[in-house]
Amino acid sequence: MRTTISTVTFNRPFLLPGFDAPHAPGTFEVRSDEERLDTAFEGWHRVMTTLMLRSAGRVEAWPVDPADLAKAIAADTAPASAKI
Repeated sequence: MRTTISTVTFNRPFLLPGFDAPHAPGTFEVRSDEERLDTAFEGWHRVMTTLMLRSAGRVEAWPVDPADLAKAIAADTAPASAKI
């Protein structure tokens, strides 16, 4: 098992599936957990991606689909008048 850690910055409130309301903007840690494939060549399979959300002094590991996260990032970087 290996974990890759990166960050994402949202400049505007953002919404992901499962959220009750938009989350405040900020910089957040993204953790991708991968398992090694049992093959003759080195390969990895992503098993989970989590977004570390901070709110009211707490940190919550929120499971997220990488495609949903990519859509939220694209919506955040698009001009305010554009719709994605």
